[in-house]
Amino acid sequence: MKKIELKGLKQDLYYEKLANGLEVYFVPYANKMNYSMHYVTRFGSVDTSFVPVGSNREVKVPDGIAHFLEHKMFESEDGVDPFTFASKSGTDCNASTSFHCTRYLFQGNQNFYENLDYLLTYVHSPYFTDENVEKEKGIIAEELRQYQDMVDCVMDDVVREGIFAQDPVRVDIGGTVDSIQKITKEDLDITYRTFYQPSNMFLVATGNFDPEKAIEIVRSNKALNQAVTNIPIARSRISEPVEVHQEIQELKFNTNTTKLACSLKIALEEDQTKGDGLYQVNLYLSVILTVLFGLASDFRERNRRANRYTSLYYSKDISNHIIYVTFYAETEEPEALIDEIKKELNHIDISERDFKRTLKVWLASEVMMIDNIDITLDNIVYELIEYGHIIPNKLEIYKSLSYDKMKEVISKLDFSNICSVIVRPKN
Repeated sequence: MKKIELKGLKQDLYYEKLANGLEVYFVPYANKMNYSMHYVTRFGSVDTSFVPVGSNREVKVPDGIAHFLEHKMFESEDGVDPFTFASKSGTDCNASTSFHCTRYLFQGNQNFYENLDYLLTYVHSPYFTDENVEKEKGIIAEELRQYQDMVDCVMDDVVREGIFAQDPVRVDIGGTVDSIQKITKEDLDITYRTFYQPSNMFLVATGNFDPEKAIEIVRSNKALNQAVTNIPIARSRISEPVEVHQEIQELKFNTNTTKLACSLKIALEEDQTKGDGLYQVNLYLSVILTVLFGLASDFRERNRRANRYTSLYYSKDISNHIIYVTFYAETEEPEALIDEIKKELNHIDISERDFKRTLKVWLASEVMMIDNIDITLDNIVYELIEYGHIIPNKLEIYKSLSYDKMKEVISKLDFSNICSVIVRPKN
């Protein structure tokens, strides 16, 4: 295995790419008792239009199929599901689907090597029948209906529909009750064979284990070695407009307070996404948001004193070189708060002192977080999905960020495309 130094963090990462294309990332910790492992496929809810393996014609599968497939991977022909296997050693076993990936995980403090071997085996041993597919539809439909009773979930869906016109990220990860009814065993077969190739997957493990012993488990896993792989995947390409799809929407819901989701859509230019460009732009934008809207910002204090919100936070996501930042608030003055957010973005004034202070906090935080095996693992997965590679020299990059470059980045970003969703109580 290749040893990669996580520079400045006194921690090493071990990497190997197998002949079948699978990429393996191990970060061993001698001072920990527990471990975490995630087996990830670069296949998420947005991947519904593609050319299947063995075909030359593009197909469109129903929305929600990635999440549906994740559910079905927990069913095995011998009747022993992963939850039952993991419970024998007190291990936590789970999975999750996002817009751009699906991950399967084991977390615990016992039986690392047995669980690693089993994780690879069950993910590469699918069991689909017409009967178990039909049974799953009722389970997932009930799950989707529960989300429709949750105001935050509904607001999230509606604001993404307002931001995006074409990008499939506008569709809920689980699809709809109607779309999952259309899923067939054949749909699951072609999506599995296309996207669950080892060459489209990666394995990340952190914690207390021997990386050399662990890689031998991976190399010798029978199910993994029998998997069809190294076949290029042709995904459908979309053309998403720069402007938001809908500027403002209002909903009525069973809630006691008025809620706001205000989202900023930032389309990046091609030169901003080459090499480490996307990572650098994302960092500078994070600095800007921290200074303008962070916990210690003047914006928060000013609007809190004016009683314009009772709670406020924001999130930042990336999809197809579009960054979207969404502010969530409980507020009885949503229109006023939207205006305040727009004013702040239209008159960005960040001092060099605030810029440097933010970087110092980041540097200290990065050093502290490396000791957390779960945060380290999640960071590796995030980097691989968003940027296509790990970033082992974060501290060096943080130190290289400049105030003048930040101002240049600000000048190139368009902060005018904003979509808002206001949710008011029914009564």
